[in-house]
Parts: sequence; C-alpha cells; structure tokens
Amino acid sequence: MPKASRLAETSASEFADWAGAVSGKLGQRTPNGFEVIDAGIQIFEKKAKEVKPDVAAADAGAS
Repeated sequence: MPKASRLAETSASEFADWAGAVSGKLGQRTPNGFEVIDAGIQIFEKKAKEVKPDVAAADAGAS
C-alpha cells in the first residue's frame, strides 16, 4: 500500500467525521474505472458549525 494511502487511512480513523479529496491525472480506463496518475490524497476533519443566535429573533423577544 502506498505511503499516501496509509496516511489517509490513519487520518480518517482519527477523525469522527471526515471528507477527502483526490487529485491527479486521469490515466487508462480499467474494467473497474480508471487509473489516477501522480495521485494525491487529502483528508479533512469535518467540524460542526457553531450555531449563532439569531439577533433579529432576540430583539423581537425583548420587546
């Protein structure tokens, strides 16, 4: 297994929720899809967005 694949697998197992991106050149078509030449893999942790209170709703409730 290539080093990039091992690193991506390790990163994905450390994150509760994650997304990935693959980069490279499309190569020859295969029976199962296609080859990716000079492939790169990045794994990102998906973090929950902080919910901010609605200012307009807070002002309406105060009057």
